[in-house]
Amino acid sequence: MPDRTERWSLRFRIFLFFALIAGSSAAILFGATLWLSFHLPPESTSMVVLFVGGAAFAIAGLTAWVWLRFDDHVAKPIDALSQAMRTAVRAGGTPEGGRTALPQTGEYLGYLAPAAREITDALAEARHDVEAAIEKATVAAERQKRQLETVVRDLQQGVIICRLDHTILLYNRAAQGLLDHSHAQSGSPGRELGLGRKLSAFLAVQALRHALERLTRRFGGGRHFSHRDGLMAPFLAITVSGHETLKGRMSLMLDEDDARPIGYVVTIDRVTEELAAAIWRERLLQDVTQDMRRHVTNLTMAAEVVLSMHKDADGDIEWIRAALREEPKVIGERLDRLDQVANDMLFGAWPVAPVFSPTLFECVIHRRSENRTIQVEQGGTPLWLMCDSASVTELLDRVMNRAAVWDQIRDFWLEATRHGDRAYVDLVWRGNLVPVGVLEDWLSEPLDEAVGSMTGRDVLSHHKTDMWCEELTPDNRPGVVRVRMALALALDLEDRPEKANVQIPQRPEFYDFDLFTRHPPGRLEDAELKALNFVVFDTETTGLEPSRGDEMISVAGVRIVNGRILRGELFSTLVNPGRRIPPASIKIHGITDEMVAGAGNITSVLPRFHDFVGDSILVAHNAAFDMAFLEKRQREAGVVFDQPVLDTVLLAAHVFGRSESLTLDALAERFGITIPPEERHTALGDAIATAEVLLRLFDLLEAVDVMTLGDATRVSDMQAAIRRKQGAY
Repeated sequence: MPDRTERWSLRFRIFLFFALIAGSSAAILFGATLWLSFHLPPESTSMVVLFVGGAAFAIAGLTAWVWLRFDDHVAKPIDALSQAMRTAVRAGGTPEGGRTALPQTGEYLGYLAPAAREITDALAEARHDVEAAIEKATVAAERQKRQLETVVRDLQQGVIICRLDHTILLYNRAAQGLLDHSHAQSGSPGRELGLGRKLSAFLAVQALRHALERLTRRFGGGRHFSHRDGLMAPFLAITVSGHETLKGRMSLMLDEDDARPIGYVVTIDRVTEELAAAIWRERLLQDVTQDMRRHVTNLTMAAEVVLSMHKDADGDIEWIRAALREEPKVIGERLDRLDQVANDMLFGAWPVAPVFSPTLFECVIHRRSENRTIQVEQGGTPLWLMCDSASVTELLDRVMNRAAVWDQIRDFWLEATRHGDRAYVDLVWRGNLVPVGVLEDWLSEPLDEAVGSMTGRDVLSHHKTDMWCEELTPDNRPGVVRVRMALALALDLEDRPEKANVQIPQRPEFYDFDLFTRHPPGRLEDAELKALNFVVFDTETTGLEPSRGDEMISVAGVRIVNGRILRGELFSTLVNPGRRIPPASIKIHGITDEMVAGAGNITSVLPRFHDFVGDSILVAHNAAFDMAFLEKRQREAGVVFDQPVLDTVLLAAHVFGRSESLTLDALAERFGITIPPEERHTALGDAIATAEVLLRLFDLLEAVDVMTLGDATRVSDMQAAIRRKQGAY
């Protein structure tokens, strides 16, 4: 609780101060009068009283006059200044021109009033600058938002962004046309796509749930880093009306820290006729091949009968016998190729994709379409399967539910095992063998509408496989049966994991609409520094003397476009130097002979780096050193690095002076740039740090009239000349 005296105004406090002076003076005079009245003769008392009274009146008058003057010239101006400053701080309002309306009094306050005006004016200017920056950023963000909306709006594919609960946050014209048209066909045209509505009201929710569950499990297990599709999954969905089939791709959206999913992006295309045509072609080819196989078989059998009737014929008939035996084999091989073509045609229209078998089994376990009390465990070998996981999930779920009712069981196992280039997916339980007719009845039932009311037999046909029930051998698991189906393996992931998803830095810069308004200058030298494209690079080497045999062992670069570091557009590679790396160098950069043993040599790396640089300006910290290693082997590699080159050491020397420390660590510390210890003395880490330093130098260079590339080149040449002269002494 604040003290009551703290609420007293300055003027009241000063009044009390002068009142205390007047009261104290009166008390002193009164005491002096009493003392004199006891020690002076009685006849002198009247004169003493008169004198003291006059003195008291004079002191009171003088005190009042001084108080009034002090109040007018000190207390009131200070109070007015404090009120005005408080208003300026809290209200934030300033008149036109950005000047703060402070009272013009206070000439007796010395520098206090001018200082207060300077403070409030500085505050107003700072606020004006902040507001201008906010307004500029808001306008730029709004402009980029409109441009992005235009791009999304005019895409031919339907694009929809949703929360995890399927609430629609964004959609474009193509998506509206696809889904609204489907609802119009269903006889409910009033139900239109809109913000805040549920996407599950337009697309079969099970298809969305299945794709979302796959992605969230992939993210939760960290497999998206190595998965070739990252956080994307294809799916096939039927509209709620049932009139359209849509082929889509779902991408998971993460929060700013990439810590948890917050939504998803869906792109959709109409494939109703395309899929129907593909299925028709596949069935036609299947019918044709089966019919041809039957006729070839009959012809072969007839030929064998005829040949058996002429066993004693002369040798001329042997070539006929050989032809009748070999040609059916050739025809069979051609039919197998035709089957594969039909399979590829269907796979091209059907959304098959790699799925990890544990993920597929988890989706089956959590499907529970009939809410039965079933216990399911999974086992076998984790494998990458190539299939339409949504329809396979529905098929396994249906068979499991039917087996639970038919055999009165609750416990199942899901297992995957590899067999050559295919995988067996088994639904296992302890019970009775399912007759072929019963299993066929199960496969003939329509599945969930989310997969287009296909039957289990349709799913098997699309995957070019079959399903059968068999009893495990007594030596293996007596009394145990399994329903088995074969699926293709995703061989590129199963056998060649190094071809998994290429890692891209988080949140790279994929767009910059400000480039629309940039126009190249007539001459490169006249271009402003902030408008140029740069590649900031760094190298690691075996030593410091390229002329004495030292070689490059690592090179990295990062692009700067429109004043932004594009962390998603990087170049970084090791280089095999063709010689041993000295231990002293290894202590600095940590690159060993074993690390570069499988790397490309300099003649294969330099052309790639040259393509990455393009027509950008090259920048390095102590660029002469790094350029010496580039130029040493450039002719041998068939390239020439003739781009303009800037050196952050020379630019910093022009800004801070040559007496200051200009090392990369010193400049990073000056600018508040943090270089992680594990990235220091790595080509990529130092290149990114140098890029940060360059951007900080731009504003400081403008302050000393270094605006263009020509200006930067001129001051760099001047600093280099000074260094050469100093080196001569």
